[in-house]
Parts: sequence; C-alpha cells; structure tokens
Amino acid sequence: MAHEFPEIVAYGSAFRFALEAEQACADFAAAAKAQAPSDEWRDKLEEVAAAHDDRVRKLTVIRQEVNEMTLEPIHTLDGSGFLGTLDAEPAASWPDAAEQLIRAQEDTARFHEEFVAQCEDILAASARAFKRSAKQDRALAAELREMLG
Repeated sequence: MAHEFPEIVAYGSAFRFALEAEQACADFAAAAKAQAPSDEWRDKLEEVAAAHDDRVRKLTVIRQEVNEMTLEPIHTLDGSGFLGTLDAEPAASWPDAAEQLIRAQEDTARFHEEFVAQCEDILAASARAFKRSAKQDRALAAELREMLG
C-alpha cells in the first residue's frame, strides 16, 4: 500500500503530491483502525480517514481548475523532505500505527504550508484550501497525540 510520490516540477505535480499525501494519511488511518485497542480509537480513526478522503475529493476539484491555467514551473519545492513516513508501508502494530499516522499528518501539513508559500500569489483560492488542509492535519495530529497519551 506504499504510495508513489512525484518529483515536484510544476503545479500539477505539486497537486499530485498533495493528493498522494492525503490519500496516504487516509490509508494509515484505516490501517491503524484495524489495530486500534478500543471503540473510541476505532471511531476516531474512521473520522480521520473520512476527513482525509474528503480533502482528496476537494483537492481533486481544485487541481482540475488549476490544470486549466498556464503556470510557471516550480523549482524550489523538493518533495523528498516530506517522505519517509508518507511513502512507507503501514505499521503492523499498535501504537506504532497511530504514531505513523500522526507523523504522516504532520508531514502532509508541512507540505501544504510550503506549497502555499510557493503559490499563494498565483493561486489565491487554492492557497486558502491548502492552508485549511494544513490546519486540519495539524489539529488531527495533535488530537491523536493527546489520545495516545
């Protein structure tokens, strides 16, 4: 279930990277749910997976709009700094699965924030969506970390 992340050379590949990151978080949440020690955890992880699936749908729509624009290449956003957790196989035990999901959400939030720094002037509406996604990823990671203890 490891995800393939594109090299970021243009806005389209940056969007593909974001979509893969959100899908990876959804997949990590589903894998963690299968190992969760309680109904409280299973319910929360189902909520987390649904939130990431919803973001994938929203970012897909935005990506289609952006694909219709003519944009300059991106030369200063390197995706490799966000990988390690996002492109890994899901952890096989609890609480490792929850920790992996938290790290993936934090890495995804960092990507969204750095992408916004690159595109905010050019893609104002898209930048707002990425800022919102980063905020939501960070909030979910903090909530899960608190639950984990």
